[in-house]
Amino acid sequence: MPYRPGTSGATRHNGRVPKISAGSVAEHRAAKHAALVAAGAAVLAESGLAACTPREVCERAGLSRSSFYDYFATKDDLLVAIAIDAFEQWDAEVAAALTDVEPGLPEFEAIVDATMSMAADGRHDLAATLREADLHPSRMEDLMRLHELLLRPLIGVLAHLGHPSPGTAAWLIHGALGAGITLVGHGADHRDVAHQIKALLAHGVAPAQPPHAGS
Repeated sequence: MPYRPGTSGATRHNGRVPKISAGSVAEHRAAKHAALVAAGAAVLAESGLAACTPREVCERAGLSRSSFYDYFATKDDLLVAIAIDAFEQWDAEVAAALTDVEPGLPEFEAIVDATMSMAADGRHDLAATLREADLHPSRMEDLMRLHELLLRPLIGVLAHLGHPSPGTAAWLIHGALGAGITLVGHGADHRDVAHQIKALLAHGVAPAQPPHAGS
C-alpha cells in the first residue's frame, strides 16, 4: 500500500535506523556508556593513560570509533566517568563493610579494614593512575567532590563520637588511610597496616582536648 500523508500506521524513515540492543533507547545508551567506561578502565589498568585513546577504548568495547563522541565530548570526560564508576564501587564496598557493625569505634575500624583490603586487591590502582592525568581544572574539581563524598562514613563516625570538628578530622584520617594505601601498594601486608592505622588513630577519633595554657 503506497504511503499517503496523514494515513495512520504509515511511517517513513530518512537515513539509517540505529540498531537497538536493549529494551529501550535509554537502556541502549546506558549499556553503551557502561561498555565504554569498562573498556576505558581496562585499558588504563593494563596500559596506562597514554594508551587510553578513543580509538583503543572503542576497539576494546567493540564499538566504532565515532561512537565515542556520542557519549563523551573529550577524553577528560571519559576519565572522569571512569573515576565516578570507581568511586561508586568503592563507596558501595565500604557501605557493605559497615552493615550490622556497631556504631562508633567498631565502624571506624571496619572502614580502615575495608580500605586496606581493597587496596590489597588493587582497586585503588585506578585512582592512582587517574591522579596522573592532566585534567582540565573543572574536571579536577569534580574529582575532589567525589573524594568529599567518600568521607561521609568517616564524618558520620566522628560525629557519633562527638568530635567537635568531624569534617576536618575526617580529612586528616583520610591522609593516614592514603599513606596506608601507599604502603600496601609497595608490598606491606594490608592487615598489619590496618592494625597500625587503627592503633595510631584510636585516641585521635575521641573528642580533642583543648591545649593547656602556655603549652
